[in-house]
Amino acid sequence: MINAVLVFNNSGQPRLTKFYTQLDTQTQQSLIAQIYNLVSQRPSSACNFLPLPPLLAEGASSNTSNTSFSDAPTQITYRTYATLSFILISTSTESPLALIDLIQVVVEALDRLFENVCELDLIFGFETMHAVLGEMIVGGVVVETNLERIVQGVKSQEGSKGKRRAVEAGSGAIGRAGIPGLGPNRAMHISFDFILSLILLFFIPLLVPVNQRIHDNTDKMPPKGKKVAAAPFPQGKAGAKKAPKNPLLEKRSRNFGIGQDIQPKRNLSRMVKWPEYVRLQRQKKILNLRLKVPPAIAQFQNTLDRNTAAQAFKLLNKYRPESKAEKKERLHKEATAVEAGQKKEDVSKKPYAVKYGLNHVVGLIENKKASLVLIPNDVDPIELVVFLPALCRKMGVPYAIIKGKARLGTVVHKKTAAVLALTEVRAEDKTELSKLVSAIKEGYSDKYEESKRRWGGGIMGAKAVAKQVKKRKAIENAIKI
Repeated sequence: MINAVLVFNNSGQPRLTKFYTQLDTQTQQSLIAQIYNLVSQRPSSACNFLPLPPLLAEGASSNTSNTSFSDAPTQITYRTYATLSFILISTSTESPLALIDLIQVVVEALDRLFENVCELDLIFGFETMHAVLGEMIVGGVVVETNLERIVQGVKSQEGSKGKRRAVEAGSGAIGRAGIPGLGPNRAMHISFDFILSLILLFFIPLLVPVNQRIHDNTDKMPPKGKKVAAAPFPQGKAGAKKAPKNPLLEKRSRNFGIGQDIQPKRNLSRMVKWPEYVRLQRQKKILNLRLKVPPAIAQFQNTLDRNTAAQAFKLLNKYRPESKAEKKERLHKEATAVEAGQKKEDVSKKPYAVKYGLNHVVGLIENKKASLVLIPNDVDPIELVVFLPALCRKMGVPYAIIKGKARLGTVVHKKTAAVLALTEVRAEDKTELSKLVSAIKEGYSDKYEESKRRWGGGIMGAKAVAKQVKKRKAIENAIKI
């Protein structure tokens, strides 16, 4: 339950005192003075909930023994707008956060009714302010929080008067004895908005007849010799009529304020705080596109096509290195054969396997023992393998660049691999290897000189490209002129 609604300015002058519980006048004045002292001493960074003043604290402590008494005020909520403070005194049954929203609704309703409300509007339009509270709170109970319904209800009560009645009341009061409550000297400090509203109120009606007379005179002027040509196309349908509206269908405009209708869904992808690894890889991609990349590094973006890469991995999977269990079994067979007086070559054939390890593969390339070298495009740091294409070219070893060091790592039972090499293959796979090498040479070894001169990067974003196009078009138009 709400016990009281108070509004006063920074000077402590009350602009609204509405109590929903019975208190004598002296108690009300003492309570207002104590609450004003609390509000005036609060820093701007403090929360919107006040401690109980001594007068209410005594009443709350005296009612702690009586559990059935639920109308005792236990909390004070306030919000300050410009020079005015709005205070709600309520019981513990009301939510403090809901009361903050309730004050916001009251202020928005007054702003709608008074059109940019100020303190003078509350002085001269106190009836409108009481009408707003009457629509929202009845007997200390909140009955309405919808802003549109509150404003519509107050307007239906007041008719078409609105702010004009407050302005007329203010002008009459000033004409008689200055602004009430401000004294004759402080009546001169009237806001500019109030003076402007008075000027518009009294002078606009005088201007309307003049405009009408001007239009009447122009209608009676004699026609001139030349006639204005008719418009080539009609501006609109002459006989067009609006479709009749069904009176049973009520227009329900939505209000997306605090605590009102559900707001529409938005694209929040730009507001997501992405993990660091996601942000780093996106930023790295942008930098690789924008900055100029030297040819030695740019050639790693020219990867093997999908079909050729599938053939290469199909061949590599036939020559995967032995696992620990397979190697143990082979060595056991060889040892048994040697013990029996046989040769180990008769028991197990020579294993053909893919060679891996950067130092090992570099030695095979330098000795011209490698038949095919596969290099991943995402080795980090790239300096580890940046020299391999030039070395393979010099030693006449075919090479190719594959997407993903992890894909190469799966062939040799590792997480990643910096480079793989094939040295020997079985007789049945030599034809497949020769076809693969010929396809790879066309894309890499034969085009090495071309890739050595091609720089990478330098790709600008959409905004920069649009600016360049706009600048180029402006230059072309200037040349044409």
